[in-house]
Amino acid sequence: MTALVIIMTGVLQVDPATGLYVWNAEAGRIATEGNLTGVELTSAAFASSFSWFPYVLAVAVILFAFSTLISWSYYGLKAWTYLFGEGRAREITFNVVYCLVVVVGALIHVISYIPFNLANAFDPIQNDLASGRIRSMEDLCERITEFTVEFFSFSFLDITHAYIQIDQTEVLGHKPENLVDKVLTEYQMLRNSQELDGITRAGEISLPDGNHHLYILPISFGNRWLGYMALLSRKRIKRFFQRFLMEYEDNFLDQQVMLMMHYSK
Repeated sequence: MTALVIIMTGVLQVDPATGLYVWNAEAGRIATEGNLTGVELTSAAFASSFSWFPYVLAVAVILFAFSTLISWSYYGLKAWTYLFGEGRAREITFNVVYCLVVVVGALIHVISYIPFNLANAFDPIQNDLASGRIRSMEDLCERITEFTVEFFSFSFLDITHAYIQIDQTEVLGHKPENLVDKVLTEYQMLRNSQELDGITRAGEISLPDGNHHLYILPISFGNRWLGYMALLSRKRIKRFFQRFLMEYEDNFLDQQVMLMMHYSK
């Protein structure tokens, strides 16, 4: 029934000229409205006819997930005791292992999503730069900051704003914010970022949409310092997840910025 609703409600994109579904080559699937997938796609499909249905679906998904946890813990415990015998100590051991696996399972999607998907997601920027469609540092910074906010917006990072400043340029970003520009300029972040060794929390900024933690990510190519990226997040970013941002800079940002600086000469 879910598949039928998704097909009939029009959340799958159709080419009006041919009447065929539009294929998203980058994602390897049919293109959808808002690039939605999974439960979000189902929710959007039902919401097109019943605005209140996403709330019902959210409750159903939570109950389904909870019942799945309980049922699999029961089946797993029975299998465990069949293999290792009955006993309270054995049951407690299984419950502890099961709870740890649940936590790891909840995290592994996010942990694996970044390294496995970042390269493919960043490819369009690299291709546009190589083909000449990105012609200036302003264009490049706008694309990179927009991509950064979209890609790293999930709960563990929750990046809401991103800005880049390269030597001898203004603060650049896809959504200009005068207050952020003022703070970065007053604190001479362009100069001070040269002394940073990795991503650093620089304080908090209060914007109309709430308080944000400010992180400064220096951008360097080899031993050559190029500039920095300022990131705003609604939460403190754990050190484990800061590593992903540092890898992002080391494997993607520095090369593109260096290439644009070379082209601009």
